[in-house]
Amino acid sequence: MIQKLFIGALLAFSLIACSETEFKTVEQKYDNAVELLDNGRYAQASPILQEVIDENPGTRYATFAHLKMGDSWMETGEDKDSFNSAEVQYRLFLANAQGTHLAPYVMSRLIELNYRRNVSSLFKDSYAYSRDPEHFHKIVTEYQRFFLLYPQSLYLPDAKVYMEKSINALAHHELLIGDWYFDHLLYPSAIARYTYTLENYPNFVQRREVLLKLIEAYRKNQQPMRADEMERVYRLNFGGENEKG
Repeated sequence: MIQKLFIGALLAFSLIACSETEFKTVEQKYDNAVELLDNGRYAQASPILQEVIDENPGTRYATFAHLKMGDSWMETGEDKDSFNSAEVQYRLFLANAQGTHLAPYVMSRLIELNYRRNVSSLFKDSYAYSRDPEHFHKIVTEYQRFFLLYPQSLYLPDAKVYMEKSINALAHHELLIGDWYFDHLLYPSAIARYTYTLENYPNFVQRREVLLKLIEAYRKNQQPMRADEMERVYRLNFGGENEKG
């Protein structure tokens, strides 16, 4: 008898739970997902957000569910697939919420994920410098667009950090190529790369190193007058004697 009562109570509880889940309003469902996200329970929140999107297309709940899905993928992202998924969700949000006050936040997150997904978790920033630099150009372009649209945004400083890292990565990429030419005794090509780096990336953190390599490349290429000229530039900017001269 007791067993039958227990089973009956269990079935009744199950039916009530299923009923609450089945008939939960979209607002309750969305709020539940947001609460789960706030508590770091991303794996549980994501399917609920997807239900909100699938069951309520075109509504504000679906639109903001895209935003929250993007945040969820960003918080758990450890590989390119995660960041790609986050970008899809963020761009869907922007497409459906043009002019929203949250647009600067989303644009900032897009800049961040474009940087993070191209940097190895093993080698950090240095890994990305020797790879295809195109994504760094994209980040710089997106930051410039962000700045033009929202010059007073509170999210702009965060985005600027990734823009500056991207510029530094582009400069480092040029330095690596110049060093490759130098190591293979292709001094004219090395000189061209070092010169390009100095002219186009005046705030590069390794500018001093580039200038020293340029001086050495000129000397190796039998251009002592150009080397002497660059040494004067070196002393003007950094003082002291050429450490390699």
